[in-house]
Amino acid sequence: MGLFDNVNRAVANQQQANDYNAILQKAGLTVQNLKVANANGNLTVAGTVPDMATAEKVVATLKTQPGVSQITNLLEMEDLTAKNIKMKVATKESNLNIRKGPGTEYEIVGKAAHNSIVQLIKRMYNDWYYIKSDAGIEGFCSKNYLQQV
Repeated sequence: MGLFDNVNRAVANQQQANDYNAILQKAGLTVQNLKVANANGNLTVAGTVPDMATAEKVVATLKTQPGVSQITNLLEMEDLTAKNIKMKVATKESNLNIRKGPGTEYEIVGKAAHNSIVQLIKRMYNDWYYIKSDAGIEGFCSKNYLQQV
């Protein structure tokens, strides 16, 4: 693959993002730092939205587009690092898996001990949080295993 192939792919991806952004704007929706990739009908969408309702509308709008049969949703809410929100690991007895991405299909990059405290960095659309453990491990976990301190 040559240099021009990479340039052409980058231009095509940017045009695709611009096209989907225009569709969302027409629907009255804004996604900051929108990134999209459509691979054989599976549209992966990432960016930042202000709230859950907006994320749901974005997904619903994009699902209606021609050539989109499935959506991989990587939308995130605001960055919460500055708010220093602490969460307690609320697993039954085991450690909490911290994953590379927001879903069980992603590899485990570390663990947080039962009843330990983690910092909430970002809320993701699909009921996953991006966290940082007391050991400094950053990654994703299901919100079902955390309780606010």
